[in-house]
Amino acid sequence: MKHKILFALALLSSFAYAQTTFLPKVTINGTTGDAPYAINSGLIDGDSFIDIVIGTNLGNTIEWYKNNGDNTFTLQPLVTTGLNGIVEVKLVDLNNDSYLDILATGYNNDSFAWYPNDGAGNFLTENIISNTIIGASGMAVGDINNDTHLDIAISAYSNDEVVWFSNDGTGTFTLETNKIDNTLNAPGAVKLKDIDNDGDLDAVVGTAAYSGDVIEIFRNDLIPGGTVSFIKDATSVTTGKVGIFNLEFEDIDGDSNLDLLVSEVSYGGGPAGNLYWLEDNGSGFTETAFTTSINNPALAQFKDLDNDGLKDIILSSGKSNAGNDLVWFKNNGAGIFAAEEVIDATQSQAFVHAIEDFDADGDLDIAICAYNEDDLNYFENQKVVLSIPISELETVSIYPNPTRDLLNFEGFDATIKVSVIDALGKEILSKTLMIGEPIDVSQCDAGVYSIILNDKFSTKFIKH
Repeated sequence: MKHKILFALALLSSFAYAQTTFLPKVTINGTTGDAPYAINSGLIDGDSFIDIVIGTNLGNTIEWYKNNGDNTFTLQPLVTTGLNGIVEVKLVDLNNDSYLDILATGYNNDSFAWYPNDGAGNFLTENIISNTIIGASGMAVGDINNDTHLDIAISAYSNDEVVWFSNDGTGTFTLETNKIDNTLNAPGAVKLKDIDNDGDLDAVVGTAAYSGDVIEIFRNDLIPGGTVSFIKDATSVTTGKVGIFNLEFEDIDGDSNLDLLVSEVSYGGGPAGNLYWLEDNGSGFTETAFTTSINNPALAQFKDLDNDGLKDIILSSGKSNAGNDLVWFKNNGAGIFAAEEVIDATQSQAFVHAIEDFDADGDLDIAICAYNEDDLNYFENQKVVLSIPISELETVSIYPNPTRDLLNFEGFDATIKVSVIDALGKEILSKTLMIGEPIDVSQCDAGVYSIILNDKFSTKFIKH
C-alpha cells in the first residue's frame, strides 16, 4: 500500500508541532526459531548500525540480525542451539575486549552461558557458566563487588533463590556463597541498581508464582560493611501481584527518586495483569495502575519516543490472537501521561521488544518478537518535526510513499528546496522545485531516505 506523508495538520499556534507516528509493521523474519521470547540490541559487528539478537524459547536458538543501515536486517549464522528454553539474552562485554558478547539463560536445562564476540560478530565458543541454576530465568549484569568487572545476578525460578557470580575480568565466573536471596517463592525477575546511593549495587526481585506475588528490595552491605551481603528491606515494595517477570527502576516523574515500572504477565490463560508505576515517596512506594487496552501487559520500557526530552512508556502485550499488541503513553511531565496510543494490533503474544535508533535518523524505532507467530518485526518511527511559521506552511504532504520514481508535493504555494539524505547522513540529491513539480528519485538505491524541505523540516520516505 502506498502512503501519503502529511506534514502538517491542525496547526495550533504560529509554530507547528512534533508528531510521532510509526510506519506499518515490517517483518524482519517470519520464520525465527520456535517461540521467540528474548531480545536485545547493540553494536555487534563493528559498524555504526545497531544490531538485534533474539532467543527462542521452544526453538532453543540464539539468532543475531545484522543491521544493514537501511531499515533492513539480515540473519547471520546461528549462535547456538545448545540452550534449552531461552528466556533471556543480553549483549554485554564480559571479557573486557570492548566487544559485545552474548549472555543467555536456558530455563529448561538450568543453564546459562556466554558467547565471546571476536569483534566482527562471530560467536564461535559456548562457555557454560553453570548448569545447576534450577529454572534459570531473570538475569542482571553489574559490578556487584566493586572490582571493576561485570558480575551476573540470576534468578533460579524453580529453586526459589537468586544467586550471583563474580567475574575475574576475563569471562571466568565464580558462584558466590552469599546469595542475594533464598526465601522467595518463584523469583522471576532481578535487577541491579544503587538504590540508596551509597556506592554499591543493590537488588530488586519480583516473583512469578501467580499467587500473591511480591517485589522485594535487597540492599548490598559492601558499603559500609566491607563485603557483599544482601539484606532484605523490612517492608515489601508491593504484595498480592500476579506474574512479575519484568520490572525496571526509573525516575518516572522527574523528582530524582527511583520509581519502579512493573508489568504483570500471565501464561496460558492465567489471570489478567496490570501495568504499575510504583512511586518512591521517601517512606515507601505508592502504587498507580495505568489504564490500558492491554489486559496482559508483558514488557514496559521508559524511552523518549518523540524527542521532547521526556521519556515515554512503551508497553507490549502477552495476549494471544486479537487485541492491541504495542502501545505508548506520551509523557507530559511531572508524572502525567497521555492516554495510550496504539502502535500495532497485528501480532500474537508480543512479549518482548527492543527500542533503539536502528536507522540512525535521530528517533527511536522498535523491534519486537511475536511469540506465537515466530516473527521478528520492526516498526520505524516516522517522527515529523515541524517548526515553520504558519505564514510559510499550510497542509503539506508528499506521495506516494513508498515510491519507485517520483515524489509529489502538495500544500506549498511557492518554490521549495528539496534535499534527499541517505542512511549515512549524506546528501545525495538536492533540487529547487516549482509549484506542482515532483522530484525524480528513480536513480536512488532501494532503501529508506530522509527528505528535508526548505532546510527547515524533515520526514522519511521509502524507495522501492
